[in-house]
Amino acid sequence: MAAHGEDDDERIVEATVEQVVAVAEQMVDLPWPDGDDSLPWVIDGLEGETLWLAHALPLASRATQAETRALVEPLVRLAGERWGARHHFDATRFTDDASTDPASYDRRSAVAGMVRALGADEAVWWRHREYAVVLVDSSHLPEAERRVAVLVLEADWLGRPGQEEEALASPLVADLLSGDTRRVISASWAVIATRDPEVLAPLVVARPAIERATADLDLGGALMSNEWHLRHALRRVELFAAGSCLCLAYPDHQTYDVEKEVERGHVRVVETVPNERQWVPDRICECTACGRRYQVEQGEYHYPWWAWRPVPDLSPAQVTEREASP
Repeated sequence: MAAHGEDDDERIVEATVEQVVAVAEQMVDLPWPDGDDSLPWVIDGLEGETLWLAHALPLASRATQAETRALVEPLVRLAGERWGARHHFDATRFTDDASTDPASYDRRSAVAGMVRALGADEAVWWRHREYAVVLVDSSHLPEAERRVAVLVLEADWLGRPGQEEEALASPLVADLLSGDTRRVISASWAVIATRDPEVLAPLVVARPAIERATADLDLGGALMSNEWHLRHALRRVELFAAGSCLCLAYPDHQTYDVEKEVERGHVRVVETVPNERQWVPDRICECTACGRRYQVEQGEYHYPWWAWRPVPDLSPAQVTEREASP
């Protein structure tokens, strides 16, 4: 760590993210101390310390948020390329301490204690060999409390990935968490196009992490905001989580092409209605899952659009009655 700025306590590592990743991979071979003593070490010019539980590499302390973001974001991307699936660790879930019955002690509480000691409630981690490489980032805190560090410890301390970790490892979720604009946009369209429960279920678990990862991401978009597409994709995830039919998303987005929805088996066209404003008649579409009907107007300005409006004479109560009928 090297001083940065006039304040000697304000520090950020003077290294590329490639160097940090390379050092993290070498940390797995460091010796462990005897007892509670710590072992200082230097690898390729980067200084760290080995504690009883983990090898620790400090990356930033009291640095500005812009400085830490410039380090953390590319580091997360490179780590994913190097080590694959990124897992999420919620330190607030594991609070066992010395007073806990040893028979029921959850060893993840030890890791959680280290994460919280660095000022964070959560961390992300990757598997490298039989180890976990953990990135702890508390740069959202007031300046005096900001810390960023890499911890390397035996993966067994984090246990077998649970539902949340498995969800975060799915390919579509990985795209949405990648920070890569093209991958996020592509994944958003994939979510908009699907009703597959196996695709959507991991997104329900990962949605809070996706919202955090994309909050400040500039997705661009000339005629329509790509952020709008992403938010609509997450709205579909909310509907799925609530057990609501995904056809309820139709009125909120103008890109649901009737022909494509028919091809996907999501709706069927049951009638057409003349529309003097357009070259094509409106279509009455019936959802194949719940029976709700929509009148769909198709138009074009700078791009084709489809406006889905619920047919008023088929209320949700009527749909429920219809579904219950033999």
